[in-house]
Amino acid sequence: MGKLLMVCDSAATDKLQTLAIIASGMVTSDHEVVIFFMHDAVYALKKDAPPEPEVTSIYPEVAEKVNQARKAGNLLHWKGLLEDLKDLGDVEIVACVQITEILGLEKEDLHPMVDKVAGVNTLAEQAMLADRVMFL
Repeated sequence: MGKLLMVCDSAATDKLQTLAIIASGMVTSDHEVVIFFMHDAVYALKKDAPPEPEVTSIYPEVAEKVNQARKAGNLLHWKGLLEDLKDLGDVEIVACVQITEILGLEKEDLHPMVDKVAGVNTLAEQAMLADRVMFL
């Protein structure tokens, strides 16, 4: 059908969870999804990334309910959801080469779901090929 490029530059749990949920809707509707991780988001892709903090919100009751759902297993973790999506449809996950170099990381240091490490030229190319571009 169509192609969505998602650009994520935040390692905030709520942003990563939102990214995965939107991607799931696109994949289950037969759309191609490319996710380009930049800045802090690349750090979240490390195999040995520290545990993520709980979701925060300006509305404490929202954060409390979301965190309860995560702990109860009623909200699939973003990494697990993205792994499942890669098995279901056309999903490509790219980590920014500049940030990986700054952090001293190789592709092997990143979660196995990462397809490649690439630069902004790849981001620009994917943006031109996409029907829509979304920043999170």
